[in-house]
Amino acid sequence: MLSIKDNAKKIIDDLPDDVSYDELIKELLFKRMVERGIRDSQLNKITSDEDLGREIEKW
Repeated sequence: MLSIKDNAKKIIDDLPDDVSYDELIKELLFKRMVERGIRDSQLNKITSDEDLGREIEKW
């Protein structure tokens, strides 16, 4: 498993040379969101479609 620093380096290296700071930050945030989603799924910290629908109706 890569360290956070090594993972960030890999993401940066995979981006084109003319990447903007905004695009770089978006990529890093996207990767983090995906990792959190996978971890939450593995820990069964998920919301069913039905529960989500009920929460949306409350709004």
